[in-house]
Amino acid sequence: MDQERNFRTHYYEKVGFRAVEEKKSIEILLKDQPIKREKLIQFCLRYGVPAMYRIYIWKLILAGILPLNQSIQDYVWQHRQEHVRELERAATLLVPESNAFSLEQKILGLKLIDEGCLPLNKTFLVTDSSDSKFVSIVQATSSFVSSDVDLFWISTKFYKHSQELFVSNLVQYQPDDIIQCLKKEDVKLYQHLSHHQLMKSLPIMEWLSTCYANVLPENALERIWDRVIGGSSAVLIYVAVSIFLILRRPLLALQSASHMVNYLSKIPEDCGDRIVNETLELLHKYAVQFPVQSESPSSDSGRKVLKHCA
Repeated sequence: MDQERNFRTHYYEKVGFRAVEEKKSIEILLKDQPIKREKLIQFCLRYGVPAMYRIYIWKLILAGILPLNQSIQDYVWQHRQEHVRELERAATLLVPESNAFSLEQKILGLKLIDEGCLPLNKTFLVTDSSDSKFVSIVQATSSFVSSDVDLFWISTKFYKHSQELFVSNLVQYQPDDIIQCLKKEDVKLYQHLSHHQLMKSLPIMEWLSTCYANVLPENALERIWDRVIGGSSAVLIYVAVSIFLILRRPLLALQSASHMVNYLSKIPEDCGDRIVNETLELLHKYAVQFPVQSESPSSDSGRKVLKHCA
């Protein structure tokens, strides 16, 4: 029976039908009362989230958006909606001209009011790097959600989560770590990028601190954010390595760092899935910390395995 199931799972993965089992598994997890956040986190880290459940799962995992007790979720969400409406009314009173601001600037304004950090000049213009990072995340998030309320809550909570993750887990990472990992995967490409000193010209720290917002195509970004929301910081390092590997041929053809930076500023849409798949392979190869395969992602069984890049 186990062999039969393993064969079926392998077949699903080969033909792209693994989402069938993932959908069933996430539905099982969502039937728990209350929902078990740790199981959702492990699911995000290992499988990613089926598109139809992605925003709901993100709201459950990101602290302070939705409670895990389903019986009070509607009640809490009504309060979340009203909270945003109150912030919008406050923004209109404090800065009447905010109605003419871009959507990203409006969300930034609501965040600043909510935190009690509205500048004395009462403008919502980006004034420092943290505001700029937040705006990038809002811009990326806007392509995933359908309402301003979702946009406010997911953007603000994801930004807080990602910055805490970046500070606590990525302070030891430097651009050189990315290039050294690339050296293990592709010496020729490593030598080419090193020769042109690409890492000195590429805004790599901005890539990492914004979790590739407005860098990766949408279809790839949401799958990477699944893992970030699940608490993986290592995935961000391997995204950069994967970008170089997948775009190997055009990078080798370019003969200056400026041309490479310009090329990488707009990653082709059709490369998104390949970059994510390569990232996950590297993650499993160098930094895996997921349960060993069990009968179901919803199972409590399974020991943890940890590998480090040697």
